[in-house]
Formats: sequence, structure tokens, C-alpha cells
Amino acid sequence: MQAKHIVLSLCLVVLAWSLSALNIAPGQLIFKTTSPRSIEGGKIGITAFDSYLSGLGAHNLRKVKGMPGSQYYMVDLMTEPGWEDVQAGRYAFEGIEYIQPNYLSQFHVEPNDPLYSRLQHSVVSLPQAWNYTTGSEVVVVGIIDSGILMDHPDLAANIYINEDEIPDNGIDDDNNGYVDDWRGWDFCDAPELSSSALGDFLDPDNDPSDENYHGTHVAGIVGAVGNNGIGVCGVAWNVRLLPIRAGFRVSGGEGYLQDDDAAAAVIYAADMGASVVNMSWGDPNYSPIIADACEYAYNRGTTLVASSGNTYGPNLSYPAKLSTVISVASVSRARVLSSFSSY
Repeated sequence: MQAKHIVLSLCLVVLAWSLSALNIAPGQLIFKTTSPRSIEGGKIGITAFDSYLSGLGAHNLRKVKGMPGSQYYMVDLMTEPGWEDVQAGRYAFEGIEYIQPNYLSQFHVEPNDPLYSRLQHSVVSLPQAWNYTTGSEVVVVGIIDSGILMDHPDLAANIYINEDEIPDNGIDDDNNGYVDDWRGWDFCDAPELSSSALGDFLDPDNDPSDENYHGTHVAGIVGAVGNNGIGVCGVAWNVRLLPIRAGFRVSGGEGYLQDDDAAAAVIYAADMGASVVNMSWGDPNYSPIIADACEYAYNRGTTLVASSGNTYGPNLSYPAKLSTVISVASVSRARVLSSFSSY
């Protein structure tokens, strides 16, 4: 972190990686029905909507994994619809609450610095706060990001362990729908982006290891172990960090999260009892499925925090703009808005 910059809270990450043309996952449509439905013969059972999908060469209709109930679905399309019309809400079908692209949110990042003396914790009076508390093991923070390097010497002691799950026995011991999620989950499922995605992006699994270090950086700011003579100390020294991987890297070096993966990750964090969810990523486009997931978590008592964005001044960025989410900007040592920060 540059000495003149300080990030305010659990979400402290706002310099953007280089922009890419990627904005939505190609050939994918997400929709929500107004009431629970089931798939029969590759159709949802709403005549006008099924006909619309058929005209776009729809196939592989399926539920959005991890979303509650039977109202969230995704379908692959042979023909791209008029995305501007979709985004503008110009398509309306009885029985369908909304349709939307599978947006790609981008990680917000600021360069890391391992020296405590340059972290500028004093700007938000953290040294004084540490006289009262340095955190608590009962507080679980879900880091929805690119994963975490769980053996990192400054993080390993604070990684959340699911005591109700026996590691790697191939059984869903706690019956939460995720097999062997003894230390988080990897939600990445983006085979349609194989032309640009790298690393582990094809299938969800129980290994939320970080491949581009963004999530590790964020986790360190939130909860690097303090007073251990190694590296840095986080805002909370003794917090529990729940690794939730929902983002992957692409050939240009950027990191992205698909809406369906990120939404399921928010639901998972809330169901796992996360006190706080950190989302250091965003997109200018409003996503109904992300909004629904955040509302679900909010109603379960989870505090949701998101970075405000990386364009100076007042700008829209979701999920930060949602009423259920605390938006966090960056200030300088002078406690004025940093030159790279939105609010």
C-alpha cells in the first residue's frame, strides 16, 4: 500500500486492474420465475417464455446452483439476444420476475505492502481500537473473492475451519449441499469462457485456493494475524476468515466473477453463519440476482461490505450501491477522498 493511501474498513481495495472488453458471460441468460417451477423436457413450462428461449437456440436449462428455492435458472443460448433490450427491461413475460445477463464483476485492487509502518492504520484510529479489542474468533468474515492462500504464514492461523465437516471423506457431513467444505468452497464454473480464462475455472470444488492473490491481499487487510512478528497485521488480528472463491483470472491478467457464482457465494456465506461478507469487486450494472442474494444475507443478519469503485468521484458500482450493503471508499492521510476512489 502506498504511504499516502489508506483504505477505511474490511473492504479496503479499490485500484482497478486493467479493463477488459469482458462484461457479460457470452451465451448465458439468468432468469427468476415469480413462483417455484420445475424443468420438464428442457422447458420451464411458461409457453411464451419457452418460445422466446427456443428462438434463441436455448439448451442446457438448469437451476442456478446455490440459490434458494426453485425460482432461479440459467440457460445457454446459441444466439445472443439484444442485450441492451434485456438490460433495459424491455422483455416481459407472465410468470417471469426478471431476466438478465450473467454479468462479470471485476476485482478492485490496490498494490500490497508488507510493512506495518506504511499501512497508515492510524488514520482510522486502529491502534487505539486495539487497546479495547483485537478481534474475536467467534466473528466469521466471508471473503468472496479469488480465494485465499490458506497456508500463508500471516493467515493460516485465522482460516475458518468447518468443524461439522470431516475433511476429504467424500461425504457431505453437515448436509449443507457441499461435500467436504471443511474450509470454504470454490464456486467458479465458467467453461463458456475457456478461450480467455486460466487455471481452475471449470468446476466448483472444495479447494478455494487463490490463483491471482487478490483474495489473499484482501484477507490480509481484514485479518492478518497481529503481533506475530511476520508481515503485516490486519484490522482484526483474531478474526476467522472463511475462504469463498467466486472469481478467476483471465489471460490479460484481470480477475472476474460471474453473477451466478457470486450470488451463490453470498448465500453460502450467510448460511455458514458469516458475521460479515467482504466483496472487493463490482460492476456498474445492476444485477437482480446479486441484489436478491444480498437481501437474503442481510435478512439473516449478515453485514455486507463492498468496495465503492475505482473511478474518482460519485459513481455507481454494484453491489456497493445496494441498500443492504455498506459502501467503502478510500481516503488519503489527509482524510480526503483518494484520487482513485469512487464514493
